[in-house]
Amino acid sequence: MSTSPVAKDQRSSFINARTIAAAVIVVLALIFIFSNTASATLRFLGLHWSMPGWVWFIVLFAAGVIAGSLWPWLTLKRRMGWG
Repeated sequence: MSTSPVAKDQRSSFINARTIAAAVIVVLALIFIFSNTASATLRFLGLHWSMPGWVWFIVLFAAGVIAGSLWPWLTLKRRMGWG
């Protein structure tokens, strides 16, 4: 199977746009990290945790990645009538 030149060009421009968007997000994240080096305290259910602000950013980002990766699985489960 061969792909048409138009489809190949659209795919490469989409990859470039995605790469540029990812680079912008990384740069913004690095700016956020380097501007939030002071200690930040989280209070939850009577517990107190202190860490640099950029560590909290990474923790929240990781939680978002985990939640985002579970979302398609949960919606598929609901669509299939399993939940």
